[in-house]
Amino acid sequence: MLLRLPEPGSFEELLRPIRIEVASLVRLSRHPATEPYWSTGVYRFDDPDPGAAAFGTCYTASTIEVAFAESVIHECGRFAGGRYEVPAPELTARSVVRFACERRKTLVLADLTGAALKALGLNNDISASADYTRSQAWARAIHDASRRWDGIRYVSRQMNKGFAYAIFERSAMRRLRAEKLKARQVDDLCDRFNVTVV
Repeated sequence: MLLRLPEPGSFEELLRPIRIEVASLVRLSRHPATEPYWSTGVYRFDDPDPGAAAFGTCYTASTIEVAFAESVIHECGRFAGGRYEVPAPELTARSVVRFACERRKTLVLADLTGAALKALGLNNDISASADYTRSQAWARAIHDASRRWDGIRYVSRQMNKGFAYAIFERSAMRRLRAEKLKARQVDDLCDRFNVTVV
């Protein structure tokens, strides 16, 4: 059964907020100087209509491990011979990016996890489906429902014990700092996720 679409008047009062500290958000980026990167029309909770009035979305994670699974392994890994193979430059070129917002320390996100997700008449297909049509429709509907929403919290598809965040551009989130992944961090992540550097 397909996820229901967000019909106006059927979901707005059911959305449950979760406050997330901006300083807790993490992203592994190959281009830290251009962060935050605001995408449209491509990824899970992007604006489905990348026209002139489109909003941008920046994808962040709750931990470096979730960011690693969502970006490095998902985007660049290939499972072969019982292990993920990831090209060395995809690991050595990554920086851990942290964020801030002026005049506030937390963001208000629509919670699309657990009971909050089920109360909307939805299930985790919103975080796991390879078809982004309905998740993008929900992102647009949540964005337009109220300016209070700075983004969405959802379960990471690539590491289902962690959370990922789709932050809307209007949050005014900016890059606070970026530092290269340390060799020890890379080794630990590769061991944890069964990754071989090629």
